[in-house]
Amino acid sequence: MSTMRTLNVAEAKTHFSSLVDEAEEGSTILICRRNIPVAQLTPHYKKDSAKRHQTKIGWAKSSGISIHGNLTEPALPESAWDMLR
Repeated sequence: MSTMRTLNVAEAKTHFSSLVDEAEEGSTILICRRNIPVAQLTPHYKKDSAKRHQTKIGWAKSSGISIHGNLTEPALPESAWDMLR
């Protein structure tokens, strides 16, 4: 089990970018003002379980949502486009 890293605000400001990197790796950082805890920096997601900027394929698999038809073709024929204007 890892211990929580504790920093005062001034030190956290100085090293903020590296603290964000640590949190991204799974660490939790406690930020204090005059040695009194005021904030906690924790990872938003686990690096190995979710990837940023990527859509998870099959995310709606068990939700009952299904897509039918050819997604590369227009949903309506060109003759029906005039009614949309």
